[in-house]
Amino acid sequence: MDKKKLRKLNLCLYGGAIIISLLVLYTFIFVFNNGIGWKIFLIIVGICWLLSAISGFIKNLDDKGK
Repeated sequence: MDKKKLRKLNLCLYGGAIIISLLVLYTFIFVFNNGIGWKIFLIIVGICWLLSAISGFIKNLDDKGK
């Protein structure tokens, strides 16, 4: 697979991961009602997923000239 197609695939995957992370974070904040400890833990995990997806997306945007 050439670099242009791989970059496009990575952008699509990271874009989808951002959307899924936002949905999961919404679920953890507003829907999940098990316990405050679990809720805090899952919110932190959701924020980490979101930050990871955003950083991967930005990294692939910067790699267009390489």
